[in-house]
Amino acid sequence: MDSEQIQANREAHIHYFVAFIGGFLGIFPIVNAVHFLGSAQTSNLIDIVLTALRGEWRSLGFHALGAFLYCFAVFLVTFLPKHTRLNVKICAMIVDAACAVVMWLFPTQKNLPLTVYLYPTFFAMAFQWCAFKGAYGFTSSTIFSTNNLRQFISSLTEIFCNGDKSFSLKAKFFGFTLLGFHLGVAASGILWHFFGNAGFLFALVPIGVTLVLLLRKPVIK
Repeated sequence: MDSEQIQANREAHIHYFVAFIGGFLGIFPIVNAVHFLGSAQTSNLIDIVLTALRGEWRSLGFHALGAFLYCFAVFLVTFLPKHTRLNVKICAMIVDAACAVVMWLFPTQKNLPLTVYLYPTFFAMAFQWCAFKGAYGFTSSTIFSTNNLRQFISSLTEIFCNGDKSFSLKAKFFGFTLLGFHLGVAASGILWHFFGNAGFLFALVPIGVTLVLLLRKPVIK
């Protein structure tokens, strides 16, 4: 196996681990207060328009701050590689680790505005998404499943209905990404059931594994 293939496989394996982390941390606002993903900014942007139309300025402010956190994370991942020596993938794992701790410390009595429960994932998931964009030349999100599911199903259709085996790698990549994400959701859901918000601290384990993979140089035979 040549060095390029080894590197491509390594990037894919890291991507699967990061998808697991995305699923693990992504359910925080769902189980705590708000029943939609903090990794998806669309609902928040819609709420900004609706609260503005209703003149609910306090609520508008909370939603606007959430949008700012999301945009600020995107800005940092775009800005830092060109102006510093920081590795944004390693930075993303540090941000995810900090996010897990913040989730643990969040009050569980829901005495905060519900939008505030989205803030950790607004920032951390946007940072992660921009830092880990895919592998094997495929663009894939590690923080939600909609496009990954579309790509997986279309690839399977090409293979089994259209007879085009060239889509096998694509189907495998998006399939494992989906599997990683939803295994993360399942693990997080079980741990939250038993430990509450402290369950999110268990995210430090896959985050640590991912950091090791990022820091370790691939062995080329």
